Amino acid sequence: MRVSRAAGVPIPLAAFRCTIKVGSSANRHACFRFIPYEEDNRMQELMSISLKTRPWKVIDLAVLMRDKKIHLPDLQRGFVWAAQRVQALHDSLYRRYPVGALLLWKPTWLGDEAPFATRKWEIFPPDPTTERGRLREIPLMQPGSFFVLDGQQRLTSLFRVIFQSRIKDKTSPDPDLLVALSPSEEWVKDPFHLRSRSLHRKMRDGLIVPAEILFEGIRGGDESRAIQSALGEWVTATDDLFLKALDRANAIRTSILQAEIIAYEIDADAEDENVIEIFARLNQQGARLRPSDLAAARLTGRMANFRDRAHAVLRSQELTGFGAPEGKEEGMRGGGYVDTDLLIRAAVFLGSGLVRYRDVEKREARGGTYGKVEAHWDVGAQGFKAAVTLFRQEGIPQGTWLPYRYLLLPPAIAAAKGHPLRSNWLAWAILASLWRHYGGEVDNKLQKDCNLAEKAEISNLIDHVKTRAKRIESAIPTEEDFTENIVSEGGVLLALIVHFKRNEARSFPGGKLLSGAEEPLEVHHIFPRAVINSYKERTNEFVSDRLGNLTLLTRSDNEHLGDTPPSEYLPSIKSQERITHLIPDDQNHWGIEKYLEFCQEREHQMARTIRKLLQNLNDRA
Repeated sequence: MRVSRAAGVPIPLAAFRCTIKVGSSANRHACFRFIPYEEDNRMQELMSISLKTRPWKVIDLAVLMRDKKIHLPDLQRGFVWAAQRVQALHDSLYRRYPVGALLLWKPTWLGDEAPFATRKWEIFPPDPTTERGRLREIPLMQPGSFFVLDGQQRLTSLFRVIFQSRIKDKTSPDPDLLVALSPSEEWVKDPFHLRSRSLHRKMRDGLIVPAEILFEGIRGGDESRAIQSALGEWVTATDDLFLKALDRANAIRTSILQAEIIAYEIDADAEDENVIEIFARLNQQGARLRPSDLAAARLTGRMANFRDRAHAVLRSQELTGFGAPEGKEEGMRGGGYVDTDLLIRAAVFLGSGLVRYRDVEKREARGGTYGKVEAHWDVGAQGFKAAVTLFRQEGIPQGTWLPYRYLLLPPAIAAAKGHPLRSNWLAWAILASLWRHYGGEVDNKLQKDCNLAEKAEISNLIDHVKTRAKRIESAIPTEEDFTENIVSEGGVLLALIVHFKRNEARSFPGGKLLSGAEEPLEVHHIFPRAVINSYKERTNEFVSDRLGNLTLLTRSDNEHLGDTPPSEYLPSIKSQERITHLIPDDQNHWGIEKYLEFCQEREHQMARTIRKLLQNLNDRA
């Protein structure tokens, strides 16, 4: 961070009220006034941040990118726009429609350290040798560079096309945006298209070429030659249509590059913390960032090397298989992965006792909570490593088998508070999964669970699950809960993995141990869908995803069995393997006509097995 240019010590952000003055359209000037005050309400020095507006041509923004003078501060989240939105953006620029405003900052700073750490633009230009997409590196910061505080999605969408982005490690364009150069009215009206099967038959008619070749000149090449070469696939150079297509290419390129995007430019002398606050408030009002993204943005300005430290934790050996994959660190959906959001929640809770972001933001305004995160960061990270160790020791190979990532937070809090993680934590995780404890609204449940976890009150945590599941006597499900498909599939599979580990179950027909298998585990339908669907007398009850029809096998065994009916492959499976997979022993139930009886019998056995497992996990605690 830079040294404050204001006299004395910088005033903390929590001490500011915010008013906004917007100038007339004539001077195109806006001024945010942050008014500091003390508890005695004595007014202090007035601080102002000027926001000047000016139009930027797309070509000028592209030149900034080419010359490595436009950067993404690390408070930005990743690129999330779908290809359809990229297409719509180019179409809007072509028609000179407004596409929203940018928020830029061109700061000055003392010494070699820039105001913010930066993150990579998610652009993958082709490697000169392999032509496969390679992530554009973060360039060295140069004086006169701009930071993009708002508009990252639009600019990344533009730059991906202009600078030939590819799918990572592949040669395919991303997005695969095409442009029609035919002078016919239907193509002139809508020149931009995404590659598709239906479009493939019209490529010659529309004289359709990759949109990226229009911008070869910006990349330092000969765009005229590039366009002529692409057109040569559809029409000869002597054809009058060829010249008209060249004119269309020039017109479309000019429309895009000369299109203007309004940008608000923050005064160069604005303090770094005030810039972060503007970013936070802008995204609060627009509701464009998730609460976790907003918290991460705030921490970028309050915690040294926040992003690097988060990435280091997620990529640590202890979290292998349970850390969010690279590029998906921000609040992944699906699976039980530790991500940036969980790391922040843990550290915030350890420092303030709060886990709900809305409560954190309220307290932040009164005195601050994010400032306490750094002091609790490492112990929180260690808590997650302990939680992952527990799950891994019980046979769970990776986070995909945990139905909710929030299953990792309470045990991490308990471990961070110095409590040992015993097997009863696993019982809680299975029960929470069976009853979809973290389905729907999460924050209130998570707050209560973390409050209980810091005291290691496992029995009360299980009672909380029981209450949410509307169970009176016990949280352990009954046989009817299985046959009526009331418990969740994810919870059943999680319990089966633990059961298989404890009983040294093997995959079939290959015979490999399921626990510790080098290849991935997959859900196997004992009666394949194809077998069920081909049964002429099947009714609506013949559902392939019934709990009683599911087990786990290695990927190679699952692929090997394919659509083979169980009546053909089960007789060759060893009796002990069938027992550990809870397969009914009556071979009369292995035929498709007995599918419902097979499932019901196996679901009863599942319920009894999982009940015994849960009781054993609690007894061992």
